[in-house]
Amino acid sequence: MKHMVWAVDGSDCAWRAGEWALEFLDKWPDLRLTAVYVHVPSVPTSEWTAEYAIQMEQEAKKLAHELREEVNRRFAAHAPRVAFRVEHGAPAERIVHAADEVGADLVVIGSHGKRMVDRLFVGSVSTAVMHKAKQAVLVVR
Repeated sequence: MKHMVWAVDGSDCAWRAGEWALEFLDKWPDLRLTAVYVHVPSVPTSEWTAEYAIQMEQEAKKLAHELREEVNRRFAAHAPRVAFRVEHGAPAERIVHAADEVGADLVVIGSHGKRMVDRLFVGSVSTAVMHKAKQAVLVVR
């Protein structure tokens, strides 16, 4: 294994998946990691003001910065082999795109453990990644 992608969004399940990614880095000294955060652009409504839209984008940039800092902190021992990347769009599609683009062998992703009925109405990023990715996918609960 040469390269893995880890989907990070700041959730507890994403950090648990990150612990697995860290273990892989510990065991494979040549393995590289790309941490991918996907910003889902907000869909404006007629009630939004320009100021609110700007505020939403600023908050998204702030979250991306905070995630980058936390990834750098948690993976400091492997810093030369760890990259952080921000994508914009539909999470599953962008995670798979990033994995393809960096030539990943593995995608590591957390799962919120949604029940079947919740996945039917809301969907599941981890399920979509499993179906769309060409790479092996490790789903961590």
